[in-house]
Amino acid sequence: MRKRKSYDDSPIDFDIFEDMLDDLIDRIDEIGDTVPMVYGFSVTKRPGEAPEIFEFGSRPMIDDPVPEGYKPLLEIFETDDYVQVVAELPGIEKEDVSMDATENTLGIRVLIEDREFVETIELPARVDPSSATASYRNGVLEVALERTGDARTRIEIT
Repeated sequence: MRKRKSYDDSPIDFDIFEDMLDDLIDRIDEIGDTVPMVYGFSVTKRPGEAPEIFEFGSRPMIDDPVPEGYKPLLEIFETDDYVQVVAELPGIEKEDVSMDATENTLGIRVLIEDREFVETIELPARVDPSSATASYRNGVLEVALERTGDARTRIEIT
């Protein structure tokens, strides 16, 4: 008889996390102490949809630095004046990253040898693309864009 786990009644299939951790332990055993490694994942669960699992972290440079299906961990912050996007790109050199912006989107492109990763991020507010400033340190890309105001106009009811 299979031992009951505390999360058996959960609507989320936690077995996938156990598989991911087993895989991670196997990778660490293979790599040994020769390469520093960062690994993590985030889970997004929206009502009525299957959970989305995003893996992030560094990979040994002897492997492919932009693995198939790679998606960086992204966070978007808003203030009254700015929209800031933070992307974790571990193991990527600044020279391999390019970006472009519109009033509504930020595009991030990573090109290493014959591999390419492209992400177009829908921004939560309209921005001035020419105001963009960016920095890249220790595998973390930070982009700030000035807000230009909402595209909506308040309608007064008389």
